[in-house]
Amino acid sequence: MRTGVNIALLSAILVCLVATSCRTTPPSEAAEIHAQKSSTLIAWLNEQQLPEDENLTNQADDFQPSICAELVARRQVNFLLDELDASNTPDASTWLVSDALCCIDDRRIYNAFVPRLNDQEDRESFYIALYLAQRGNTSALATLNRHFYQYQVASYEWAAACDAFGKFKYMPAASNLVDCLDTPFLNASAAACNALQKMYPGSPKRFYDPSEAEHYFKKRLNGSGL
Repeated sequence: MRTGVNIALLSAILVCLVATSCRTTPPSEAAEIHAQKSSTLIAWLNEQQLPEDENLTNQADDFQPSICAELVARRQVNFLLDELDASNTPDASTWLVSDALCCIDDRRIYNAFVPRLNDQEDRESFYIALYLAQRGNTSALATLNRHFYQYQVASYEWAAACDAFGKFKYMPAASNLVDCLDTPFLNASAAACNALQKMYPGSPKRFYDPSEAEHYFKKRLNGSGL
């Protein structure tokens, strides 16, 4: 007997991994980072300006994300946006966007990101588009769809974009989502399936495997009357 795979449930579990931008930090490292001024933390986001204390930077591979977690906790939105405007180093601005600002739900960030939306396919551009798309910005949804799976991000991060397509039932993305079902990365495939289930009412809640889901949604996409 075949056992159904709840792709929607798998998607719900895996899509939330994008929240790793808001990571926990080892206690000793957290205390040292917490003691610093925000301006110092911003400077440390630049790979060329890391602190000389190797014991601090070598505690984990997530030193910059840990800095961002502290900045998120402080919620100095205007300060962070000013630093983003003033940043002249790609690595620092990318960390600010992906692991700090994108972890804060604030209309000021939304308004600041709108004019920054662009067609580049780097990590920073992806997170700007994702932040806006997750809040229903149709231009951002169109941008993500136009560059479907072309950004320099991991599959679990792209799964969050698929989730946004489904949340707002962005039908122009349906064809790309169907094509995404056969990706070898289950997190993206599951998120695409979950999005399509939201777009097409009456879809099965479970599929045996991604191939079965692809077959079904191709028929729905082509208007077969399922």
